[in-house]
Amino acid sequence: MKEKVFIFILLIIFLLTLSGNNVLTPQVFAQNNHSPKDVPRTVLVELFVQEGCLTCPTAEFCLEDLAWEYGTSKFILVQEHLWGDGYDTLETNARYNWYVGDSEKGTPDVFINGLTKRLQGLFCECIEGNYECYKDAIDKELTRPSLLELTAVKTLHSNPLSQEEKEEDEEFSKGVEEAKGEDKEGELAEEKVLNIIIEGTVKNVSDTSLKDLAVCGMVGKEGEESGLYNYIQDIFPFQNIPTLLPGAIFSFKYISEIFLAPESESNEEKETLHLVIFVQNTETKEILQALYIE
Repeated sequence: MKEKVFIFILLIIFLLTLSGNNVLTPQVFAQNNHSPKDVPRTVLVELFVQEGCLTCPTAEFCLEDLAWEYGTSKFILVQEHLWGDGYDTLETNARYNWYVGDSEKGTPDVFINGLTKRLQGLFCECIEGNYECYKDAIDKELTRPSLLELTAVKTLHSNPLSQEEKEEDEEFSKGVEEAKGEDKEGELAEEKVLNIIIEGTVKNVSDTSLKDLAVCGMVGKEGEESGLYNYIQDIFPFQNIPTLLPGAIFSFKYISEIFLAPESESNEEKETLHLVIFVQNTETKEILQALYIE
């Protein structure tokens, strides 16, 4: 009897081996298929400032120094001006109000990955103390696993300027005159500017479904003065992402309202633009992943 049972067990094992139906296989496959990938996390820090703010330069100095230290693969700094200081926009003011609501407002105001961490004002008088405070908060965010893989590329599309737009731009006309040596009517219409088109994908690399997400982006300019390291001039509208199942991918596309300088201008005259894409939870206002586009 024992011999028959033993032979029966061996027969079952043999048949399972032939069919390839190892009972452990489905569990291992599911785990490998849906487990989070080793995707580095990039921290987005939004510094809200206003010209004339006495304590803003300290926050600007500390965070700009950290931005150079970490690099854009780990830490992206954007500076959003407020309240009619000459560098603000309707979008930057609206975004700050969206974050703060009816709570206390004031600059400098720092949001690390959205509402994950808010640091309003300064925490001590010395620069070193504030530097360490910001650094500790950034390092903490960098240790968190990323749930998303964010990819994007930019392409430049030549778009002819209208004659009316050319005539309104005195600097453009001056650059063309210097380049050609003379001002010929009608030749300005051939000059071009470059539209910036951004296309990319958001992939869920976690083992859980993600909801209430939206992809967004910003275009910043770079100035020489402190506080203008990467000051935002255009904020894209949210593109809501349907519930993102594990392994699912969402595609997006943006066309910036900010144009690159005309091709006829010299490199010294062109403004440096910074492009940032990020994914944010519209309910918790937490930013899950960010990407700086070279």
